[in-house]
Amino acid sequence: YEAWSFNPQINLSYRFNKQWSTSLVGRIETINPSLSELSAVDQLVDSLQIKRGNPDLKPYNHYYSRLRFNYNKGKVNVGLFGAYTLLDNAIMEHIYRENDKFIHGYANHNKFHKLNLGLNARVGMLWDMLQLSGSISHDTYWSHGIDFYHQVNSFGWEVQADFMYKNLVLSAMYHRNADFFYCETLSTGEEMHYIAAQYRIKKVNLGLMLINPFSKEYKREENYMNKFAGNKYRYNIDDTACAIWATLSWNVSFGRDYKSKSKRTNNSDSDSGVM
Repeated sequence: YEAWSFNPQINLSYRFNKQWSTSLVGRIETINPSLSELSAVDQLVDSLQIKRGNPDLKPYNHYYSRLRFNYNKGKVNVGLFGAYTLLDNAIMEHIYRENDKFIHGYANHNKFHKLNLGLNARVGMLWDMLQLSGSISHDTYWSHGIDFYHQVNSFGWEVQADFMYKNLVLSAMYHRNADFFYCETLSTGEEMHYIAAQYRIKKVNLGLMLINPFSKEYKREENYMNKFAGNKYRYNIDDTACAIWATLSWNVSFGRDYKSKSKRTNNSDSDSGVM
């Protein structure tokens, strides 16, 4: 197996004035099939299903572009962005019937693409103590297979607040991922929230974080939309969603402090410089 690829990338940015700016990112990547996808060995799943690779798979191109506009003035920062992903001749699972068995194989399908649009904003520091931030995004997926077509829409969002006063920092955050979709499998997005506190005593930082303190279960759903072997899974795990994190950090900078004190006392500098 041998393949050659050309993978260019571009990054552009432009500032219109002190408040408005824009940036553009684009790249092309070549995705090669894995060894397991190329192997034609049959693996028995159960009495009705067989998993089999495809030695005729070909590499495919992954095209990605992202455009962002940003507004920044004083304590307000707002960003508007859009991203587009195209997988041309994407390698995805292909299920077909062979005699009395269902074969779970792989094939170069027509294409898979995704459009992501979003807005994020940050305000702070209000009264020199409070910062608020949040974001929302919308994903649209299109999956064009050899014998299937699916379109999926999903939202994701996040809100966060940070309060800072002298040596104390308090934070709270809620995050909900957008649903993830690929080929014919839809996985619901995960939800998470936390509250945290951090206090600094000279060079020592003490922190405590509670993850998902107001949730008692972890749940997710997966929906496999194939016409031959469609199924749905729902995961519910009780009393394992919460976690407590304690942190301790100490800023060790003895050498730097020692040198700076010596320079002030002796009024000399022994460091070598570069002209």
